[in-house]
Amino acid sequence: MLIPRLDEVRRALTAFHFFNTLLALAFPVIRSTSLCDYVFAVEGNEQCEIDSREREILMFLLIILAWKGRKATNWMHYVNNIFLFSKIAGMFLFIRADILPGIIYILACLIVTVLFPEPVYNGPEQVTYFQGEQLFEELTRNRNTIWVIQFFTTWSPECRHTSPVFAELSQKFTLPNMKFGKLDIGRWAKEGERFRVNAHPMSRQLPTICVFKDAKEIARRPLVNDSRRAVPFVFSEENCVLAFDLLNLYNEQKEKKGAKAKKED
Repeated sequence: MLIPRLDEVRRALTAFHFFNTLLALAFPVIRSTSLCDYVFAVEGNEQCEIDSREREILMFLLIILAWKGRKATNWMHYVNNIFLFSKIAGMFLFIRADILPGIIYILACLIVTVLFPEPVYNGPEQVTYFQGEQLFEELTRNRNTIWVIQFFTTWSPECRHTSPVFAELSQKFTLPNMKFGKLDIGRWAKEGERFRVNAHPMSRQLPTICVFKDAKEIARRPLVNDSRRAVPFVFSEENCVLAFDLLNLYNEQKEKKGAKAKKED
């Protein structure tokens, strides 16, 4: 769902979100107010307002954002999509209106991108971070534990957007015999090959989430078809719970844990 929660609203109170909001709104606000006379070169009695062509471009932007909203993992992901496509449209619109403000706007976007990068999720989670062959060894050694593993890279935007969802799932479904883990296949490329996850920059397999039971993979998203292409998957919390059957796995492992405790008593 794209309805923001209180914790997400608090995470949005950053310099990254503040300056990107200014950049996203810059063109329609300037073009529709008295600021237009100072920013753009207005000749003679030409009225400074959004023209029909600019209106068409802004309407097209709204259509793209509505379409992207259907593929957003959460509200924060959707906001980042708004920032990205609004700035791209803003660059084109500013240059179309006046080359000098266009160049200044592009420089402002670059400066904000460098000085205020997108914040990394640092909220609560119950996730084990594996390095090298640790994951393979853990799966082989402990076959009684179900592992939900996210294969990720630090440079992938989609991986960053999935982190809050994966953290939330780990908070809800972690048990002593059902655990969540991560492996950076950008750093450990051979492990990506071992688990058949393509970490190429153009790969559509990032992130990949797999469920392992008895050291065997029982579920994976995104799936890879016969043409070796990843089938698009939206990593929202609801989709992950359904796709990986987490509720049934959780109840099953919880019953096993209870039965084992009774047997020991």
